[in-house]
Amino acid sequence: MLGNILGSVASSVLGGGEGQTKALQLIQALLQSQGGIQGLIEKFQQGGLEQLVKSWISTEENQPISASQILDVFGQKNIDSAAEEVGVAQQEAPNLLSEYLPKIVDSLSPNGELDLKNLDTGALLQQGAKAVLGKLFS
Repeated sequence: MLGNILGSVASSVLGGGEGQTKALQLIQALLQSQGGIQGLIEKFQQGGLEQLVKSWISTEENQPISASQILDVFGQKNIDSAAEEVGVAQQEAPNLLSEYLPKIVDSLSPNGELDLKNLDTGALLQQGAKAVLGKLFS
C-alpha cells in the first residue's frame, strides 16, 4: 500500500519521472526493512552520524551525506536488497539515497521535529514525497 501511495504521488507530481520515482521507492523499501523512520534514526546514531541526521530533522540547513556514508550506515547487503526489490541498479542505489534521503527526512519534520509517538509512516512519506517533489519542480 505504501508503495502505491508513493508511486501515485511521484507520478502525479513528476508525470512519471523515473529517477525520482525510483528514489522514493528505494527509500520506502529501505525504511520498511530498517524499522521505519525510528529505525533509520537509530542506524545513523549507531553509525556515528547522529548530528548529520539531526540537521535533516531540524530547521537548519541539511548536511549532505555521501554514497559511501550511506553504505556504512545501512550496509551493502541492505542497500542491495532494497535496490533489487524496486528494480534500481545496485551501484546507483547509494547515490539516489544520498541525494533524496535528506530531503525526505527534512520534509517529514517541517517544524524541526518528528512526532515519533504518533508516527504514521505511510502518511508522512506521502506528505514528504509531495513536499520534496513539489520543491523539485516548482
